[in-house]
Amino acid sequence: MAAHLSALVAIAGLPFGRVLGPLVVFLVKGHESEFVSEHARASLNYQITVSLFAIIAILVLAAVTLGLVVPMTSASDSTATGVSLAAVWIALGAGVLIVILASILFIVLGTVAASEGRPYVYPFAIRFLR
Repeated sequence: MAAHLSALVAIAGLPFGRVLGPLVVFLVKGHESEFVSEHARASLNYQITVSLFAIIAILVLAAVTLGLVVPMTSASDSTATGVSLAAVWIALGAGVLIVILASILFIVLGTVAASEGRPYVYPFAIRFLR
C-alpha cells in the first residue's frame, strides 16, 4: 500500500516525489516479498509514465507559448488564421486536470487492491521495470 500512497507526495509540492516514494519501497522492501515488489514496480512504472507526460506537456506548452509550433493570433489581428494562446492553455490545462484526477483514482484503486491482496495493473502505464 505504501508504494501506491507514497506517489501522492507530489501533491505536497515535491514534483518527482511521485517517483521517489515507489522507488524507495521497491528498493527497500521489494526483495522481501514478490507481492510488494509487484505493486512497487507497477506504481513506479505508472509514476514514471505520468512524469514523462508532464515533461512533454510542459515542453509543448512552452513551444506553443513561444509560437514555435502553432501560429498565434493577437486580439488586434482579425484576419489571422492562427490559434488563440488562451485556447491552447485551456485545452492543455483541461488535459492535465484529467490526468491528475485519473492518477489519483488509479492510486486509490491500486492501494485498495494491495490492501485486499490482489494484483493491480495501472492503465496506460509503460512497463519500464518488468
